[in-house]
Amino acid sequence: MENYKVTFSTIGDFENLRTIIVNYLILPVVSLVMFLLIIYGTEQDFRRVLIGSLVTTAIITMIGIITGSYCYDQNVGTSEEIISIKPKFSQYWLPKIMIASVAAAVELLVLAFIALTSMGMLAYAGKLASAFLIMIVFASLLAYICALAGDQKENPYWLTNIATASLVLVAGVIIPVSQYPTWLRVVAEVFPVSDLLDWILVGSCFNQALAVTLFKLGFWFILAGGMRLYHNWYVRKQ
Repeated sequence: MENYKVTFSTIGDFENLRTIIVNYLILPVVSLVMFLLIIYGTEQDFRRVLIGSLVTTAIITMIGIITGSYCYDQNVGTSEEIISIKPKFSQYWLPKIMIASVAAAVELLVLAFIALTSMGMLAYAGKLASAFLIMIVFASLLAYICALAGDQKENPYWLTNIATASLVLVAGVIIPVSQYPTWLRVVAEVFPVSDLLDWILVGSCFNQALAVTLFKLGFWFILAGGMRLYHNWYVRKQ
C-alpha cells in the first residue's frame, strides 16, 4: 500500500479538485462535443465518433498518468535508482497502472453515462465496459514504451505527446482507417484501437475484430519487451 501512496503523490493532476474536474471532465466533454459537431450533417457514423472519443479519452488519460509519474521519478532522480535495483513489476509499474486505471474508469463511467444516455446508446455500455480491459492493457504498454523512450531525454514527453496527439487519428474515430491513404493506413493498422472500435460497434461478442485486436496486443507486448531491452542497453552505455 505504501507504494501506491508514493505513486499517487507523484501525479500532479491530482493536486486539487479544480484540476481534476477540468482535465478529466470538462476538457473531454468539450472534445467530444467538438468531434460530434465536426461530423454534424455529414454521412459519417456518429456512433463511431462517440464511442471512439470515449475510448481514446480513457487511453490518453492512462498514458498521461503513467508517463507523468515516471517523468516525476526521473526529475527527482528516482528513476536511476529504479534502474539499478530493478524492482518487481508489482512494486513499481503496477501501482502506476492501477491508479491510472481507476482514474480512467471513473472518467469513462461519468462521460459514458452522459454521452450514451443523451444519445440513446446505452446498448453499447456493456461492450464498452468489457473493452475497458483491453484499453488498460494497450494504454499500459504504450505508456511504458513512451516513458522509457523519454528517459534521460531533454524532453521526456516527446513520444508521449506524439502518441496522445495522434491517437484519435490512428483510431479512425472521425474517418474509418480503411479510407485513409495507403501510407497512413499502414501506420494506423499497427494500433489496435480501430479494431477495438469495430468490435464494440458490431453485434456479436466474438468476431474477427476482437481476434485482430488481441493479435495486435501481442505485437505491442513484443514491442514493449524490445523497448525494455534497448533501454537497459542504452542506460548501461551511458
